[in-house]
Amino acid sequence: MNAPTAPRGSTLVWVVGLAAVTLIAYLALLGWDQSKTLDPVTQNETGPYEAWQVIALVVVLGAAAFLAGRAGRLVPALVTIPVVLTLAFAVDAATDKNADGLWPIGAALVALGSAVGVALVAAIGQRSRQRQPA
Repeated sequence: MNAPTAPRGSTLVWVVGLAAVTLIAYLALLGWDQSKTLDPVTQNETGPYEAWQVIALVVVLGAAAFLAGRAGRLVPALVTIPVVLTLAFAVDAATDKNADGLWPIGAALVALGSAVGVALVAAIGQRSRQRQPA
């Protein structure tokens, strides 16, 4: 059973909304944290992000992807969320004063991981819409 198609204008609203949610979530959760933590015992550097920051970002973007899939907007979610997230990461990492030059690898991993994650979660959202009783 195929879901009815929605007007194009509402697709643009979804794209803009998903882009805004993605960028705001990135800036609020990861964009402000630039410093690495040095363990005084092992002398190993970690960070700059704590686990809670990444988990919170995944939860927010997962919820956005699920809602988009449930609303029949799988493709806009699959394109918008990974592209905006990857661009935000790439700009943030490339302009970091302590950048080590490995940000392109990180950006590629962010792009791949977010595309796979959004595809799975949006598909689950879309599938839940199709199972809803009429």
